[in-house]
Amino acid sequence: MKLNFYDQLYDQLQADIAVIHEQKQEPLTQMAAYIAAVRRRLEELKAYVLQHPFKDQSEEIHFFKSVKPRFYALKIFYLAKYQVDTHLPAGDSDTLRAYYMEELGLIRRELEHLGFHFQYYRLGATELDALYFVRGAEMQSLLIPEVPELDPQFSTNGDYVFAKIKAAELVQEYLLGKLNALSGAAMPPVASLATSPELKWTGDKVNLVEVIYALYFTGQLNHGNADLALIIQFMEKNLQVDLSRTYRDFIDIRNRKVSSPTRYIDQMRESIHKRIDEDMAFKPIKKHNRPAN
Repeated sequence: MKLNFYDQLYDQLQADIAVIHEQKQEPLTQMAAYIAAVRRRLEELKAYVLQHPFKDQSEEIHFFKSVKPRFYALKIFYLAKYQVDTHLPAGDSDTLRAYYMEELGLIRRELEHLGFHFQYYRLGATELDALYFVRGAEMQSLLIPEVPELDPQFSTNGDYVFAKIKAAELVQEYLLGKLNALSGAAMPPVASLATSPELKWTGDKVNLVEVIYALYFTGQLNHGNADLALIIQFMEKNLQVDLSRTYRDFIDIRNRKVSSPTRYIDQMRESIHKRIDEDMAFKPIKKHNRPAN
């Protein structure tokens, strides 16, 4: 029940972010809107946790090690993204490439500075979980990362640093995306548009929205770490389609009364099954020669 609530709340946050992204506001206003959305969902998360106590220590550890950092990381990420975008130097692609590489270096040094805690995160270690992710746990100051003033009801020794690491990974991904866009190295659909036949979404937009949300909910992109706004932006750019109504379209999909919420995906499944059945129907049956007596 709790896991479902956490996932639903995170999906709602991603939907909030998608709406803000669609509004295409100036950077400061957009960043403030992102932060406000994250804070609002964090307050809901806190209220839920205080109203529904953890049944045991393992449940508490899971929450503060995996759930809360995923939310809080977005707050740190959008602040960092704003700094990256607003300090972008004027110049050619080489200037921009040098800037993004420098920012990547800063992120790597920040992760190296976290040292032990970053290794603990990367290795998926569990030995110190009871000290890092249980409220009120006391530990030697040497092992405690530098963190903001803690809310004893909703914070532990380690949840902030895990959020910080997750945010750094998101910033890395963002910067690498910018570098790839400059070079076209890792984005074949974009890089090949000039020399290959164009691909353009010509079906109903609502069908593409189904696909986008299916990819997002099933975590198929970037090991499940791609946020909804990034997926929408990628589809919009590569399939040359206006997806400014994506969230509103999803509300319509969710509220369908007559047809299935996954109407297009159902059609895709039926088409695949039909083709497979047709192929199998015409597949010759191999005859086996009987062995000679």
